[in-house]
Amino acid sequence: MALVTITSDLGTRDYYLAALKGAIITHSEITNIIDITNEVKAFDIREAAFTIRHAYTYFPKGTIHIVHVNSTEGRGKLLVAVVDGHYFITFDNGLLSLAFEKTPHQTYQVNEELLEDNSLLFEEAIAKVIELLSKEYTPNDFAHLTTETINYRLLQPVNKPGNIRGTVIYIDHFGNAVTNITRSMFQEFIGDRSMQILTNAANTDVISRTYSDVEEGEMVCFFNASNLLEIAINKGKAENLLGLKTDVSSVLIITD
Repeated sequence: MALVTITSDLGTRDYYLAALKGAIITHSEITNIIDITNEVKAFDIREAAFTIRHAYTYFPKGTIHIVHVNSTEGRGKLLVAVVDGHYFITFDNGLLSLAFEKTPHQTYQVNEELLEDNSLLFEEAIAKVIELLSKEYTPNDFAHLTTETINYRLLQPVNKPGNIRGTVIYIDHFGNAVTNITRSMFQEFIGDRSMQILTNAANTDVISRTYSDVEEGEMVCFFNASNLLEIAINKGKAENLLGLKTDVSSVLIITD
């Protein structure tokens, strides 16, 4: 039986998430539904893209991932993308291009007959797509390849030998700030040279291994499990204490 995940901005207070799950169970009889998170900030496709990109690889191939964020900007389209043996059901709002750096080659637009009489939540259409995929139909059976999708580009660091200027791209539940500076980028442009990591309100000259490498309340920087530079306060909120904001706050690494 297929495994289904949900990443959404639907929250848990209203009936929207229950309606989506109920439709899936009714149409496909799939009950193995895992919530990655339903607390994505409302309409925030960048946060949703970051979340699904770093979560889906932990699931087995053949998993069906619903990314239900900012459906109102989907232009009435429902998309199915195939990446690394995984299926992604989402809307034409640019999310796929952010999650995978560009819209995947195998991106399909669901045929209109599956979208008839559907609400803005698309729960019935999503459920029908899952039903077909679980019965080993392929996207070609109910959708058509498309290249006419909304595309966005992620902010990229500015690099030169001895200098990297990156941006905060995600802030987690603990207030830790994740940047777009990768481990490989650091090794290429900084290497083993003495350096300083500069943020809004603090700096450090050490790349640590984990949060507890510093005293409580101190700033710590390290490369996380996704090999992205993370800025944190040990048992504190870097977001507040350092004044960090996504897509706004810059992080500068310079050699001494």
